[in-house]
Amino acid sequence: MTDFAAFAGPLTPELASELRHELRTPVNHIVGYAEMLIEDAEDAGATERKGMLDETLTAAREVLTIINQMLPPGVATIGREAVDGLFERLRTPQGKIVHLVDGLLATVTDDSAVQDLHKIRRAAQRLVPAPAAPAPAGTPQPAAGLPSTADGSTPARLLVVDDDTGNRDVLRRRLEREGYQAECAENGRQALDRIAAERFDLVLLDVLMPELDGYEVLTRLKEAPATRDIPVIVISALDDMPSIVRCIERGAEDYLTKPFDPILLRARISASLEKKRLHDLELEFIRQVGRVTEAATAVEDGTYRSGTLDDVAARGDALGRLARVFDGMAAEVQARERRLKDRLRELRADIGIARTSHEMPAVLDGGALELGHHFAERYEIVAMIGTGGMGTVYRARDLELDEEVAIKTLRPELMMDETLLERFKSEIRLARRISHRNVVRTHDFGEWRGVSYLTMEYVEGLTVRDLIQARGPLQAPSALAIATQLAESLTVAHEQGVVHRDIKPQNLLLDANGVLKVMDFGIARLAESTSALTVAGLIIGTPAYMAPEQLLAETADARSDLYAMGVVLYECLTGQLPFDAPTPVSLVAKVLSEDPTPPTSLTPDIPPALSALVLRLLAKRPEDRVQSASELAGLLRQIG
Repeated sequence: MTDFAAFAGPLTPELASELRHELRTPVNHIVGYAEMLIEDAEDAGATERKGMLDETLTAAREVLTIINQMLPPGVATIGREAVDGLFERLRTPQGKIVHLVDGLLATVTDDSAVQDLHKIRRAAQRLVPAPAAPAPAGTPQPAAGLPSTADGSTPARLLVVDDDTGNRDVLRRRLEREGYQAECAENGRQALDRIAAERFDLVLLDVLMPELDGYEVLTRLKEAPATRDIPVIVISALDDMPSIVRCIERGAEDYLTKPFDPILLRARISASLEKKRLHDLELEFIRQVGRVTEAATAVEDGTYRSGTLDDVAARGDALGRLARVFDGMAAEVQARERRLKDRLRELRADIGIARTSHEMPAVLDGGALELGHHFAERYEIVAMIGTGGMGTVYRARDLELDEEVAIKTLRPELMMDETLLERFKSEIRLARRISHRNVVRTHDFGEWRGVSYLTMEYVEGLTVRDLIQARGPLQAPSALAIATQLAESLTVAHEQGVVHRDIKPQNLLLDANGVLKVMDFGIARLAESTSALTVAGLIIGTPAYMAPEQLLAETADARSDLYAMGVVLYECLTGQLPFDAPTPVSLVAKVLSEDPTPPTSLTPDIPPALSALVLRLLAKRPEDRVQSASELAGLLRQIG
């Protein structure tokens, strides 16, 4: 800021305009803060404080009147005496403002109000060259109008590069009068060395210098990643257009010719520093966005540590809010992952105990295929591992790929039934649309020597039915581990439009690591399609696990699977079915008309939230249940 008190001669119109601006700016600060404090005082009923602030506002308006009278807009050259007279008249209202503010500071204790009062006091002190009164002890007193650096500190550090001693001295003194910290380099080589070793906010560069001229210095600065963002203003006696263009093309921020106008120099430096400040803020913003991105990757890898983004979260902008929200979400995800791992650990322990007490026969008699037989000229039959209403499941070795698979065959006596054969073919078409770690993978479908068969992933383990029979009621962590995986598998199936329609413990396989595999999508169908297979009167599903709408032969959808899942979860937690009866007819009557006993009534240590969720899944009406498997998976993860 120009030192108008020390200015010897009359003020030009430009300087007069600058002085008017320099005086009106603090007035605007005083008025703005005073008006806000008055509003706060009115809300708080602080009558005496409001009165003193009203007087402060009146004095500020008096200052504005004096400025407009003695320094009107568009004033011509103004003499030294007029300037002195202006300052003299301003001392009275200035002193009044300072006096009133000091009185308020002696009584006000609110930190926010105290800070605003200090801002009013500092603004008042800028109205005349010398302070009207000393600031109270401990009051921060930054230099008024001192130009700041690109990062907001004070003062900005500038490097003057010129081989002429007189030029360097004049420019250095001018910069120091403007409030900058000015350093000098007497040639281009020295300038590059200093810039490499020290921090500078801006460089003022001459062009014509021996050995290393300004063009070369500028080129090297802009080519180096460490210095390319330092703004450079060229100040040279060369005023021809080619010289100016040459410097701008090499990255100069601006170009001034000697002799330079001090006011223009001040404006160019201020604009360049502000541009650099914004650029630095942008770079820092991008860097911190990268920090958030790295944190997201760390969450995926399981290596994120809470508090990693504390410095980013301290920002007051949208990125800071994002970092705070992200950290909270990451902590929640980590807690959820810990819960899931704990649940899976409990489930593994239960499976380990069950495997030792549950005998798994290597071979079951009654299968149509002989052990050791090479089926379809590719598969060697190892064992029969199960049989059902539609056929038999064998364990076999794929001789071409040298891996174990499961083969499911259709019962020979049903091969002539075209409806059942179409159902079996539908099984592979549907099942192959589902790809998920918790669904048994389906490989291929074929016919060989009159036998229709399906090849599937072979998983060695226990069914949930085997686990319940061996262990009895499961603890909540084990049951939740099963339910969460089942919900995730159904989420994928339902997204493909596939409804299983026969979820039951026998169709849920657990390997030694506690990974759940859903089997037998063979009686599933596309949810949006109409199955011709039920027209013949065939009942699809197992009555004890069927939703009321299935028992009534109404349309079944994804929520029907969720009902069956509720039955499975009820059985896992209590060791019994929610509805049981000696005959199918009486069972159906109970499902349609009675309410199940709450799981907590049978097993008190079940978490109440889990018991309530199971009852919600067993609601008679589909619209009263959880509406999707993905929603259910989220609810299960939240249960502590």
